Amino acid sequence: MSNDGRSRQARLPRILVIETNPGYRSVISNVVEIAGGQWDSVSEIEQGKKLLGGTRKFDLVIIGFDAESPVDPQVLKEIRLLAQAPLIILDETYTGALETFDAGAEQILPKPFVPDALIGAIKVELRGPTPSSLVPLATRIELGGLVFDAERRVVLRGETDVRFTKREWEVLSFFLASPNQYFRAEEILAQTWGSGASAEQLRTYITRMRHKLSPFQAWCKLVTEKGRGYCFVLEGAPDKP
Repeated sequence: MSNDGRSRQARLPRILVIETNPGYRSVISNVVEIAGGQWDSVSEIEQGKKLLGGTRKFDLVIIGFDAESPVDPQVLKEIRLLAQAPLIILDETYTGALETFDAGAEQILPKPFVPDALIGAIKVELRGPTPSSLVPLATRIELGGLVFDAERRVVLRGETDVRFTKREWEVLSFFLASPNQYFRAEEILAQTWGSGASAEQLRTYITRMRHKLSPFQAWCKLVTEKGRGYCFVLEGAPDKP
């Protein structure tokens, strides 16, 4: 390989693929290349944890689960802590989705998966939001009887606190800038994740965030209304025309 080739290879994002099925593992690795990444693949979770605990840094982790080896949220939490990178789950059963999200997964795709859907998911996670697309939010603000701590990505009231992932907090920040107003999916995406993300991905995140905010439903809630879009209803916050 030429020096230019090695240089281009070095700049490619590195993705760890953990998948027991060799056929799926091969397909996922090919999809990673199409999406613009380079990959390392292993067949067992423990092998993946060993790689993540080493000196090599990964930009994304993709894990496949099947009916015989379902998702273990505790294992996902351990992997997320080791990786310090986004996590995409391919789940054959698609059960326990909320628990999987709570464990730190950024996206869950059903298995068998559509290659184009996985390509899109990889590109969204690797690109992340552009600096100009993010809605600024003070480090710590109090609204509607709740405390929103942007540095820790936590919502608090009394002794109850709920943590959010980076991408969830980007959406929440958008809503906090304009509470009690309805926005279409494309408006939210344009100001948060960019045009590469889909309305379906946003819908999945909204469902996940609604579940996380349920302890505070007396003070805030995420609502969806057909024809109007999404609204973050915050008690005590001023309505805007």
